[in-house]
Amino acid sequence: MSARETALKILYAVEYDGAYPNIALKDAFSGNKNISTNDKGLITSLVYGIIDKKLTLDYVIERYSRVKLKKISKYILLILRMGLYQLIFTDKIPESAAVNESVKLAKRYGHGASAGFVNGVLRSFIRGGIEYPEKGLEYLSVKYSFPIWLCEKWVSDFGFEFTEELLTAFGEDAKITLRPNSLKITAEGLSEKLRENGVDAEVSDGAVICGGFDIASDALYREGFYTPQDKAAMRAAIALDPKAGETVIDMCAAPGGKTTHMAELMENSGEILAFDIHEHKIKLIEDNAARLGIDIIKASIGDGAVFDPSLEGKADKVLCDAPCSGLGVIRRKPDIKWNKQPESGLPELQKKILENGARYLKQGGEIVYSTCTTEKEENEEVINAFLSENENFEKLYEKTFYPNIDGTDGFYICKLRKI
Repeated sequence: MSARETALKILYAVEYDGAYPNIALKDAFSGNKNISTNDKGLITSLVYGIIDKKLTLDYVIERYSRVKLKKISKYILLILRMGLYQLIFTDKIPESAAVNESVKLAKRYGHGASAGFVNGVLRSFIRGGIEYPEKGLEYLSVKYSFPIWLCEKWVSDFGFEFTEELLTAFGEDAKITLRPNSLKITAEGLSEKLRENGVDAEVSDGAVICGGFDIASDALYREGFYTPQDKAAMRAAIALDPKAGETVIDMCAAPGGKTTHMAELMENSGEILAFDIHEHKIKLIEDNAARLGIDIIKASIGDGAVFDPSLEGKADKVLCDAPCSGLGVIRRKPDIKWNKQPESGLPELQKKILENGARYLKQGGEIVYSTCTTEKEENEEVINAFLSENENFEKLYEKTFYPNIDGTDGFYICKLRKI
């Protein structure tokens, strides 16, 4: 099976069967050991790129197709998106290859006229190009391929110019960011080891920034020298600043990236009680801890939204990395923007988890509330509502990270002290 056909199968599973792109890619690669590194790169870029630019691609198809979008068969629509993506958003694939390979797929996955239809649409685009809507919400939505409701919301929250900068940054490739395991190695030491293995790696703010490589098969990863984690997400544990010997509670811990980071900062001394509502995710936390050589994490099933009286006043520090819309990680997971709705009900859940975490603190204890989103109603408004009802807490630190400003994922951190 060719790289493009593999990408087509994955896109179909994501679009119509509800598959997660990362899992579908992993399954495709593990099921075929003969896929070359170059083909893996092409498949991955096609899958994530086409998911990311879906709205823009459909806008072009509607302009050049005689058949309405809803009338085009599922596979042919995906083949058109793939062909147009290569023509519009890649600069290393020749036009002839993009068209010819799309026509081949259309012959295999469509009826007799499908190949001619695909050929006609793609060649019409080559002649006519793309013309975006005039300035405004539709322009933002089509050019940057974002749902119009989200463009409208962000323009209302941040203004037009900032929103366009934000959309631009969300459309850029995110490099791999690694957090060195401080129990075993420094950032400089990790960077040096990776470069010895042929990986492009440089140190930045205590993290190691890399070009693309296969982490799962990397011996350094398996031996626990690092954890993939964005620089903004790293700041959550750093802001909480847990010390050796302390008792820490992680309210929503899986898969354990921030949990293990706290253990590293604690020099693997003390106790971390890590909770998640899903049983299968407890093993993820335990496996990550074991890989990194950490033994102070006690992971168990627990619902952060349900108060546990046995934990009241027990913790020196609490991390409340709350469930959120995830809109801050669109660079890495572009499918998120198509799966979210304007009303989520998340702020009520987030505030409940924060309130419970606050009750688990000792007097003078500190709590960090964090999310991987830039949405004010999930961030500042949750904190302000909590503080208005809990006068015995003071704000110590607050920051929102934006990809267009900080070069990181979108992320929010607020640190409070119980006084």
